[in-house]
Amino acid sequence: MALQLVAPKSGQVNLRLQPTKPVFGKFSVDHDKVAVVLNGGKKDLVVPLLHHLTAAGRSTIETLQVTECIGRLLRHRDPTVAVAAAEAFAASGAAGQRHEEALLGLLLRSEDSVIVAGLRALARLGPLIQPARKAVVIRQVAACLTRSVAVRSAALRTLAALKATRQALAIADLVQTEKVPEVQGIAVEALAQLASLTAEAESCFPEDAREKKLAEMLGDDRLRYSALTALGFLGDKAPASLLQKATEALSDADLTTRWAAVGAVGAMGEQAAASNAAIDALMGLLKSPEAARRAAGASALAAMGASALPSADLVATLTKDPEVVPAPPQATSGGRPPARLLMPRCAAVAALGAMGAEAHTALVAQGLLDKSWEVRQAAAEALGNLGEAARSHASSLIGCLADGSYPVRAAACVALGTCRAPEALPGLAQAFEDESAVVRRSALEAASALVAEEESFCHEVFKAVTDTNAQEGKKG
Repeated sequence: MALQLVAPKSGQVNLRLQPTKPVFGKFSVDHDKVAVVLNGGKKDLVVPLLHHLTAAGRSTIETLQVTECIGRLLRHRDPTVAVAAAEAFAASGAAGQRHEEALLGLLLRSEDSVIVAGLRALARLGPLIQPARKAVVIRQVAACLTRSVAVRSAALRTLAALKATRQALAIADLVQTEKVPEVQGIAVEALAQLASLTAEAESCFPEDAREKKLAEMLGDDRLRYSALTALGFLGDKAPASLLQKATEALSDADLTTRWAAVGAVGAMGEQAAASNAAIDALMGLLKSPEAARRAAGASALAAMGASALPSADLVATLTKDPEVVPAPPQATSGGRPPARLLMPRCAAVAALGAMGAEAHTALVAQGLLDKSWEVRQAAAEALGNLGEAARSHASSLIGCLADGSYPVRAAACVALGTCRAPEALPGLAQAFEDESAVVRRSALEAASALVAEEESFCHEVFKAVTDTNAQEGKKG
């Protein structure tokens, strides 16, 4: 694909991807034009370009080799430019860690929006931060816990992302003193996440205290989501006494709360599978006259995985469920909600794959023909989860390599690799030139897994890897 920079008369800057003959990880780009705009520092041109780069993601930023240009913009005096640069930086990947100091500098700015953007970028780059520097970063992030509501919230999420287990005691104290319910909820989420990592952090959130606090939060509409999210982080350390409340939350009127409940029940899967009351409640949801509840029940069973296999026959009846739950109005600005919560059949197909219901493989494969791309994607992913049991449906998956939706094509590539179908190699070789980087990478990984069984396509795989390595060498 050729990446072009277009500057219309309005002054807006757009990046356009035009199809050529792409090779895995390789693009024809005009680096100079992009760099000139970024280095020019003109707000009306720089901000929209940074937004485009953020949306395009890591591969585009790496291909354009503009990380240094973005790094300089982190110091821009205009807060709008600094925020946009931080957002692009968060999407830049490993190259972004060279500008860690500039990101930390954002935490010293006076504008909340800039501080929050810096914190979010540090959270994204957390796994890449050098261990020797991590303590310094954590200290500066922790210093933000006394700032505004927005900054405190972002700092808590960043500490959790950085796995700052030594901050667990400070966060536990904040849980007790915080007056803003929403911030308190985020603090509990962070504390639960850290408690799941080390015994030292868990000691700051002991079992009796977490049971009491989470039970209290589950009864508060403002804090229920955070309590369920915390249960999801705790997993097998979650109080068993709260399983019933988590299961009941699958019927909550709020969609995001239902999704958090799915994660909580899934994380407590072994406890749920051993509880007759929980299983009865989940079976009741599958039979509910309300599509939202059927979808939530099937999604929870999908999250439970193999432990939910005894429910496969009932779940299978939902694969033909035609109903769609209307997306809430607020979802339009925050992105589309999980398709599993909107379509019972999507959740059912995903569940059959997740629980390893090999007896229903043919039913799952029928989902590849669904009119909804989300269901087709779920079906391809489910067949991948079923592994070699799905090999008889390889031809259908090969057909999905030409699907109009790239997530479906990518999922089909992965599934063809896991079901061990060497006859898919010609199609996967063609997918090395797909317009989507995600599909190209998935095709290469799948082909690499299969190539030992069919050596006639080694050349295509070797060429793709060689081209990618050559490009990386040029960057270095």
